[in-house]
Amino acid sequence: MTTTAPLLVISDDIAAEFAHPSLTVMRFGAWRDRIGAFGDRPVIQDMIVLGLCLSPEAEAAFLADAALADLAQAAQLPRKTLSVDASREALLAAALDFLADRDVATRQQGAADRAALAELRRSHMQMQTDHAELESWVWDAMAPKFTRVREWPATARTLDLPGPDTPLIQPLPVPARGFIAVDVHLATSAPCAGAIHFLLARPSGPDFEGTAASQDIRASESGWTRLILPRAPGGFPEDAVLKLWWQGAEAPQLSLAPDSPFVDVNVTAGGVPGSAPLALNIYQTLPRQPGPPLHDPRRALPADGHTRLVLPGDLSPPKALPYSRNPVKKALKRYPDFTRVEFWEKENAVFVHPSIHRPVVALVPGLTVDALVQIEAIIRVFRDKTLPISFAIGAVPSGTVASVEEALPHLGDWMQLLPAEWGEAWCGLATPLSGPIDLLLATAMPNMPVNREADALFCGFRLTTRASEAQG
Repeated sequence: MTTTAPLLVISDDIAAEFAHPSLTVMRFGAWRDRIGAFGDRPVIQDMIVLGLCLSPEAEAAFLADAALADLAQAAQLPRKTLSVDASREALLAAALDFLADRDVATRQQGAADRAALAELRRSHMQMQTDHAELESWVWDAMAPKFTRVREWPATARTLDLPGPDTPLIQPLPVPARGFIAVDVHLATSAPCAGAIHFLLARPSGPDFEGTAASQDIRASESGWTRLILPRAPGGFPEDAVLKLWWQGAEAPQLSLAPDSPFVDVNVTAGGVPGSAPLALNIYQTLPRQPGPPLHDPRRALPADGHTRLVLPGDLSPPKALPYSRNPVKKALKRYPDFTRVEFWEKENAVFVHPSIHRPVVALVPGLTVDALVQIEAIIRVFRDKTLPISFAIGAVPSGTVASVEEALPHLGDWMQLLPAEWGEAWCGLATPLSGPIDLLLATAMPNMPVNREADALFCGFRLTTRASEAQG
């Protein structure tokens, strides 16, 4: 029997008849016969039992049936004891009491369910917030944020950068998903100040939303210039083209890459396809991530109290400092074990192989700052089968340090990492530095038996500048 109406069970010895259009009335014997079984245990199937109206004799028999009594208790079936000569009105009153009790229980259960759902929603929102914070922390800590995916070198051939009416159209050899920045090469010095505008567009159809940006160009500026989108596109990995144009009086020229046999990647100027693409360095990142402010090392960092990320690939090549410039024995100037300093292009990191005898210091020139007060290095032990490595970082005015002995007083606190671990090394400057500076990257393995497989990497640098007094 399947019924959606509440079922009122009346014992067989109550003589009064009772019926109601919103209730299903059934005698106790018939109801007990319709109870199903699961193995040797009775179960209530497809019935919404409102309650049991039993005479004293029927209730005694009901309680004597242990399996049936346990079932009623488990199902929380309410009961009322009525005399065998109970009237129809008494049955109706019992049914009304059952309904009132069920209504109260339903409201209480509804309130409990709403409270549980609210707690579940709060927990879910907290989990999302925690996940976003963790993702942001990992995103900041596990720099570099850019990956260079294509590199087309510059040649002597050039192309004029047109105005907004006829922009250059450069097909990209990478999908729009995750595209974040591109370097173009100014072949000649810009005759006057202006701006390069660029837009990421589909080969056919609407432009990608939120992918228009510009880069100010100073007069007499030349060389590689980085154009960064506000945010990397998400969605499907669609084909894309880069539209570029100049806003200003006199436009500079862009360098072309070598001729390409693949016409699909050649630049189009004035509606005419060329024989070569533009000279480009193309960068990708995670989809829908914002483009971080990546410093151009040719320009001084503004003293605005901000922290900016500088990647090793944007700096000059590192060089190892000798141990001493004093007239000492050659054996003291050399390291008894293996050391090396070099730039790892694939990892976009500076590799400074430590020694177990004396600190190894790499000097990285070519950075200009304004009111630099703090440096942070994002450091990493590349291998998991090695020993702990210590890292330190510092900065000095360009050209003032020429040996490890001279560099050591300018380093910050040493930070030790375990194998395959990431971390940060800090250096606070007592006196702000302005102008050209040299970064000092130091590693060491004190009290270690060997320095084999000790791949110590500096993966990025955060430079913090102090707001100038004029800015308040």
